[in-house]
Amino acid sequence: MPVTARQIVLARRPEGPVRAQDFALREQTLGAPAAGEVLVRNLWLSLDPYMRLFMAESGSIHGSVDLGAAMPGGAVGEVIVSASESLPVGTRVMSMAHGWRDHYLAPADQLQTVSAEVGPVQRFLGLYGLTGITAWGGIHGVLKPQPGETLFVNAAAGAVGSIAVQLAKRAGATVIASAGSDAKCAWVKQLGADHVVNYRREDLAARLAEFAPEGVAAAFDNVGGEQLEILIDAAARQGRIALCGAIALYDSANYRAGPRNLFATIEKHVTLTGFNAGFYFARAPEIIADLAAAEAAGALVSTETVIEGLEAMPQGFVDLMGGESRGKMLVRV
Repeated sequence: MPVTARQIVLARRPEGPVRAQDFALREQTLGAPAAGEVLVRNLWLSLDPYMRLFMAESGSIHGSVDLGAAMPGGAVGEVIVSASESLPVGTRVMSMAHGWRDHYLAPADQLQTVSAEVGPVQRFLGLYGLTGITAWGGIHGVLKPQPGETLFVNAAAGAVGSIAVQLAKRAGATVIASAGSDAKCAWVKQLGADHVVNYRREDLAARLAEFAPEGVAAAFDNVGGEQLEILIDAAARQGRIALCGAIALYDSANYRAGPRNLFATIEKHVTLTGFNAGFYFARAPEIIADLAAAEAAGALVSTETVIEGLEAMPQGFVDLMGGESRGKMLVRV
């Protein structure tokens, strides 16, 4: 029988910071799956800062969402009707395109199965998914910290940053981190960071000079903008910076704007390496196994901020972009 699916669509393009009114809840009737397709009921949805890029008219390299179209994003759900032998009813699946809705139809070969044997299925949107793989890629794929090196992580109370802090500590680095409130800073300190700076009320450049007088050997940048410029100035000779994101610029007209002090990277032989999780997906089984084992052993903490219900998703995204979450933000449908 047909299913009435609810989805969150982009109602208008944000001008500056996103507001809940930029989205709308719409209904859509879904029929039976065609051959090779499945009907999925979503259980968990992901909220991530990169989704802001889809909302601009020009869009990112991944494209722009049309007005009135459903927002894309990660989702973990359960197959409730199947026309595919490979995904029988009851199979748990993950999609990186069918978030922001409670049901969807999709070809079976576009979905990835997930198993609760590894851990809670929502982890595949966080620690075992894009979040964990991104943090692992930045720390172990790009920066490769050596014991005793000084390593900086900004947005350290966020989904990726909080995992990056812990991975850097496991690698033996001395970790300096920044976050946007005293409460967040205290929590990041509990995760293992040696020094934490509240960038909203402290001088980040001065604190980096205090904690790393010989310069920061490695840095994991989630923020871009002014903070990236500070990191370039604070970098040690032959330092290296992993460029993960630029959340400080996502609400601006040009989120691709570069740092004004780029020439300092030439003067100090600093390496800037941009990366994203997609380049590490081929190693996902190995990475997930490592992260899951560390979590099971108590050596890695995966923290989730959970909001309830699809209708709460727009405000949840506003809160995420405003720094109101800790760790991974998820929606329980």
